[in-house]
Amino acid sequence: MPGYKAGGPISSCFNLCTALKNEYEVFVLTTDTDHGDINPYQAIIPDKWTANAVVGVNVFYATKQTFNSAKLIAIIDGIQPHYIYLNLLFSPLFVIKPLWLKLRGSIKAKVILCPRGCLYDSALSLKWYKKKPLLLLYKLAGVQNKVTFHATNEREERAIKKYFPSAKILLADNLPGADQQVFESAPKLQDAVRCIFIARIVPIKNLLFIIKVLANLKATVLLTIVGPAEDGNYWKNCQAAVAQLPLNITVDFIGPKPKNELNALMKQHHLFILPTTGENFGHAIFDALLSGRPVLISDQTPWLNLENHHAGWDLPLQQPEKFAAVIEKIAACNQQQYDLYAKAAWQFAAAFINNSTAKKQYLKLFS
Repeated sequence: MPGYKAGGPISSCFNLCTALKNEYEVFVLTTDTDHGDINPYQAIIPDKWTANAVVGVNVFYATKQTFNSAKLIAIIDGIQPHYIYLNLLFSPLFVIKPLWLKLRGSIKAKVILCPRGCLYDSALSLKWYKKKPLLLLYKLAGVQNKVTFHATNEREERAIKKYFPSAKILLADNLPGADQQVFESAPKLQDAVRCIFIARIVPIKNLLFIIKVLANLKATVLLTIVGPAEDGNYWKNCQAAVAQLPLNITVDFIGPKPKNELNALMKQHHLFILPTTGENFGHAIFDALLSGRPVLISDQTPWLNLENHHAGWDLPLQQPEKFAAVIEKIAACNQQQYDLYAKAAWQFAAAFINNSTAKKQYLKLFS
């Protein structure tokens, strides 16, 4: 925070900090610039520790252009942490360098490494020519013997074991956002539906898939696309597909939006859609449920068997006709029929929060 353009990992780290700040003294080291941006954040103090009033922890916003290995080492030495938590796998300064320091014996703290979905096949297929050699180097250097891996679900645990068979792995679910507002439905006209897609526009999020699905629908559909057009070529393909859609389909691209604006935006729509090829958690999915909106997603996330709870649908990407059928089904609903799905989604999220044991798992991780 206040970054938001990198999506789910920011929410994961934010929720981790807010959950543990009363049990631990937490320091967050990050850069002063959001993902993909050139200009730094406006309302932050760079290059010094400041108490972040929103998160309630200490944050160091390093100037991106001048941050280097020497400054990283100085910051770690200044804190003398008991634990160092590394997020993702391939960042030169925020993962690779600390791992190298740990292997050299320059870091005495326990190091916890969270791949956060980076070891899934769908993630490794992107820029594999850089990632696969680095994974081999990690293995040859004995990283698995020097760190504890944090797996956020059983699927990720299997992925870690695939590349680091001897690694010590602790399982701790992603901490969900727990700020659930009272249930509100959305006005619903029969044979019309407002859908929303919230994600970075990159191939793994699979926006083009759902645009092609829309081409065969008879209902009146609005699809609002929220997120940065990170992959320019992919976005051009999406725009070309949008141009071929029939008149009953409207697509509105509004770009990236800060997290504090997403809840109100979500509530203006009826159905959240994310046909992703792979998610570690899917904070946008949970945020939709938290807002009381049913979700239409692929079966490549931890959110499975949603239809049993009337909270949504998790479908195989090999059957796009099933995605089309769900959108037509929600479009055909009248207000009373739609409200059953919306309320069930809201109740599903509430039950997930109440039953979560994630905080206990994190206290074990940092012990």
